Amino acid sequence: LHVIALKAGIVVPGYLSTSQDLKFSDVPTTCFGSLEAVPTAGWLQIMVLTCMQEAGTGFASKAQDPDGEAGDIALDSWVRYDDPEVKEFKLNAERQNGRAAMMGITGCVIHELLGVDALYPTGG
Repeated sequence: LHVIALKAGIVVPGYLSTSQDLKFSDVPTTCFGSLEAVPTAGWLQIMVLTCMQEAGTGFASKAQDPDGEAGDIALDSWVRYDDPEVKEFKLNAERQNGRAAMMGITGCVIHELLGVDALYPTGG
């Protein structure tokens, strides 16, 4: 979605880094270009937030309940399925969507490495 949004001209207003005078509109629209444009402090903030969420100390998670299933650190508003068939279907759908997303980003990366537009590799 990142590539599609940027190619469509959707850009968040404001500064990505005020100390480096870097605006969101200054970030390149290519996969690797946009990754390289984010300052190191920005990547550290992303990693800290991710680690806090995974550890259950973030704003959208809670500490692991000793009586709960392993890894269930989502807030109480998160939907949990009691029916084993529905739960299995939902988990399989999530796995398949994750695999599809990985294939999509792999295709974008390969096209960019080949010097072709990641969104329109045929020149469309």
